[in-house]
Amino acid sequence: MKHNIIVVVKYLFWGISWGCLFFVFTCLIGFLISGEAFILPIAKDFARQALGAVIVGIACGSTSVVYQFERLSWGAKIFIHFVLGMGVFYPTAIYLHWIPFDPDQIAITLLQVFLSCCVFAVIWLCFYLYNRSEAKKINNQLRKLEQTDARNT
Repeated sequence: MKHNIIVVVKYLFWGISWGCLFFVFTCLIGFLISGEAFILPIAKDFARQALGAVIVGIACGSTSVVYQFERLSWGAKIFIHFVLGMGVFYPTAIYLHWIPFDPDQIAITLLQVFLSCCVFAVIWLCFYLYNRSEAKKINNQLRKLEQTDARNT
């Protein structure tokens, strides 16, 4: 039980840190592309904007704890992670005006939704490939240790 709590807290802080990191990088890139016009609305509402980034980070980052559950299929894990992450991201993004929501500009809203799904998928794929690579490295090291033990006995 104690181990499970430690894992959940680790993922919680991991999600917060990723949310903050993406917030800073998004602000930096937006500023470099658009200048002060991008930063001013964020600065005027900084506390809510930063809190929104933390909440989205928690929803997208810490829900990846679902991959620790061995009873679920990969498809179920991906579905749960995506639905929870995007289920928090979209209302937050619309509320904080990260995604414009105007019935007269529904095409822009749908494009933003599509792009955010693509960003989520790319980030997920990067983490998946990294973790798969690390697992292969660990397995190779274990094989080498097993071979060394077999030769020594």
